[in-house]
Amino acid sequence: MGFKYSQELRGVLLAVMIVTGCSSAAIAQDSLQCETRKRPAPAPLQVQFESRLQPLKQCVAAVDDVAACNRFVGRALELLFNNSDFKSGSQYLLANDIANGLNTAGNIRGWTKLGEASEQAVLEKAQSLSNEGAQVVAVKTAPRAGHVVLILPGSTERFDLPGFSWGTLKTPNSASFFLNNPERVFVGCPLSATWRSPDGVELYFKR
Repeated sequence: MGFKYSQELRGVLLAVMIVTGCSSAAIAQDSLQCETRKRPAPAPLQVQFESRLQPLKQCVAAVDDVAACNRFVGRALELLFNNSDFKSGSQYLLANDIANGLNTAGNIRGWTKLGEASEQAVLEKAQSLSNEGAQVVAVKTAPRAGHVVLILPGSTERFDLPGFSWGTLKTPNSASFFLNNPERVFVGCPLSATWRSPDGVELYFKR
């Protein structure tokens, strides 16, 4: 296990992200449009990964663990790559544990920082690495509202949501699951559908 984290941090559940100027209903509708938008023809690896991740959407069910969506990245990495870096014993780490762990020196096992999401070259490299079969994640740390997104094989695209500000950046294909916010769960949307802006978002990879 490559992360050191406190019991206090493990006990913190990821706070629901609040998007200024966008209602929950609007976000839900836009996220649906994101998944059903016309996309470039997918590569075989992209189809395989997105298909295998679809069953994890059941984390939004009321009968499931309230933190299940928060543990999505750990579950996804193990499912797709047989990688348990984001797991401690039988428990998958919460998103905030992963985000803060990747950002803290000494807590990383084999993960390399690519750079900031505000740089187009970094976004392109992230997509290229994912297409080559590498494990790539995007993270943003915060005291109680960190979040982690899995980058998927695919193509970089420009995608705008109301109230979001990614400018002309084309972002990689991704999957993002939110705690207690099932209308924002998606598999196969550009990274720009996750955060209001690229500010503070960093990308890491592992071969």
